Amino acid sequence: MKRIFAAIFAFVASAQLSLACTTIIVGKKATVDGSILVARNDDGPGITAVNFLYHPPRRDGYTLRSVMKNKFSYEMPSHLMGYTGSPRGSGSAYDESGFNDAGVGVSATETIVSNARTLSVDPYVKETGIVEEVIPTIILSQAKSAREGVELLGALVESHGSAEGFGVAFVDSNEAWYLENAGGHQWLAMKIPDDSYFVSANQSRLGEFDPDDHNILSSPNLVGFAQTHGLYDRGTDGPFSFRRAFGRDNEIDVRYNYPRVAQLQKWFTANAADQSVTANGFPTFRRPDHPVAVTDVQRALQDYFAGTPSDPYTSGNPAATARPISVYRTYQSHVLQTRKGLPEGIANVEYLDLGMTALGIYLPFYQGAAIPESYRGVTGDSDDSSAFWQFRKVQLLAMQDFPHLAPIVRSRYDALALAIADKQLQFEKDYARVAKTDRVEADRMRDRFTRGNVDAALAVSRELVNTLVTQLSLRTNQLYRFPGS
Repeated sequence: MKRIFAAIFAFVASAQLSLACTTIIVGKKATVDGSILVARNDDGPGITAVNFLYHPPRRDGYTLRSVMKNKFSYEMPSHLMGYTGSPRGSGSAYDESGFNDAGVGVSATETIVSNARTLSVDPYVKETGIVEEVIPTIILSQAKSAREGVELLGALVESHGSAEGFGVAFVDSNEAWYLENAGGHQWLAMKIPDDSYFVSANQSRLGEFDPDDHNILSSPNLVGFAQTHGLYDRGTDGPFSFRRAFGRDNEIDVRYNYPRVAQLQKWFTANAADQSVTANGFPTFRRPDHPVAVTDVQRALQDYFAGTPSDPYTSGNPAATARPISVYRTYQSHVLQTRKGLPEGIANVEYLDLGMTALGIYLPFYQGAAIPESYRGVTGDSDDSSAFWQFRKVQLLAMQDFPHLAPIVRSRYDALALAIADKQLQFEKDYARVAKTDRVEADRMRDRFTRGNVDAALAVSRELVNTLVTQLSLRTNQLYRFPGS
């Protein structure tokens, strides 16, 4: 019997570990500056280390294969665009987020799960279906608009099948889209309304829709498929809802996913605090009470229920079972921002935070800017030179005594973030002025700005490591004081 329970526990634990990420998307009429925001915490095993790279354009096509998940393969065409990504290693596996040379951004993926009924009639194509590992590579190499990216991924789901459940965000200067798959070959994508925001936390969130709406894309005969296979009955189920028909919704979701959706909607819409957090009635889209800034999204992704009994880090409460938004196993968090009315060289920005967001700092990387060496060549072994491991050391040390050490980390990183934001305003004015007559010099300014921010963040991180080690040394000495010493 003990072995049975152990096996069940191991299965549930591994299933929950694979359920990772939290997504926020904000339309252009819901932000303070008319920009579009696509953001996600990328969660995985705590040892996962990532690079931040620019993959240059490729003239010739090649065969793209999954190297970590299954036997998926896809023939990439010729004349592929360059793009940025945050892969695990020096290749392109799990690129996760970035912009391509056409200004299209992708965030992939949010792990979701189809319900058992769906998988019984259209199972995942586990051996050869498309997986998260390759999605950014395929889309960013080819898509010249967000909508084109949706259509490309949807066609791949239909032709190759899906090996797993996922949600994917697409953005360009005009619009943002979100696609969810279901089973092996079904999918639905919705354009984010300009005046609204969307949040997701490891569960299908797309609901009711009008199939004739230009802002909806899907696999053929989606509703008919659900009806044919007993996943939807118009007479008893009412209006068709994608997530009700295809998505998993059980006790795991109540504990693991509902709290994050509820918390994020409370961040932007005050009356969302009144909604039930034990029923899956969360609206697909909501309007924020106030225009949303990049920093609002960053703070939401840093949330861990601070100041409530559900805060697992400060309270140490063993009954705090709700899964927080910010977890230690986050290895990369990003906010993709697209803006109109600015020079091409500063229109698109990826704000990147390596590691646990509650103990990290978002740094701006403009599309096209040279990426500092410290963001490349990262491995799974800790080192003294990479940005990832410098930030990770701060987070690891602070987690040893979160209530006392986290405020020290937050104070230093928040002060630096404010200083960078002030410099950023002036930098963009200077860039726009110089770019009118000398784009090359303007781009050099952009590279210097980027490098300066990274250097400052690493310097603060090194100082924090020393500060935290000193504090922990003092506490350790107090803890192990023996009589007579």
